[in-house]
Amino acid sequence: MVSPLFVGQITAGDSIVTLVSFLLLMLALKMVAWKPLMAMMEKREQLIAGNIDSAEAKKLEADRLLTEQQQELEETRNKASAIIEQARDTADKVEREQIASAKVEIARLKEEAKKAIELERKQALAGAQNDISRLSMDIAEKLIGKELSNEGHAELIEEYIERLANNNEIK
Repeated sequence: MVSPLFVGQITAGDSIVTLVSFLLLMLALKMVAWKPLMAMMEKREQLIAGNIDSAEAKKLEADRLLTEQQQELEETRNKASAIIEQARDTADKVEREQIASAKVEIARLKEEAKKAIELERKQALAGAQNDISRLSMDIAEKLIGKELSNEGHAELIEEYIERLANNNEIK
C-alpha cells in the first residue's frame, strides 16, 4: 500500500483537486484582488497619460514662450540699433550744423576785420593827408616866406597827396 503522503506519485484525483483548487483560487483572486488591481492600474495609466499630456502641453507652452521672448529680444535689439543709428545721425547733423555755423561766424568776423582795417587805413590816410597838407604849407611858407592861401595851392597839395597814396598802395 502506498501512502498518500508519498511524494513523487501524482494521482488523477490529486490533479483534479489541485486544478479545482487553482480555479477557485483564481476566481477568488479575480473577485477580490484582480478588479481592484486592474482599477488601480487603469487609474495609474490615466494618471501617467495625463502627466505625459500635461508635460507635452507645458513643453509646447515653454517653446511658445521661448519663441516669443526671442522675438521680443530681436525686436528690442532692432529698436536699440535704430535708436543708436538715429543718435549717430543726430550727432552728425549737429556737428555739421555747428561746423557750418562756425564757418559763417569766421567769415563774418573776417569781413568785419577787413572793414575795420580798411576804415582804420582810411582814417590813417586822412590823418596823414592832413598832416602832410599842414607840413607842406609850413614848409612852403618857410621857403617862400609868406603864407600860402588854402584855395590857391589846394590843387597842388591834393595832387601831392594822391601821389603819396598811390605810392603806399603800390607797396
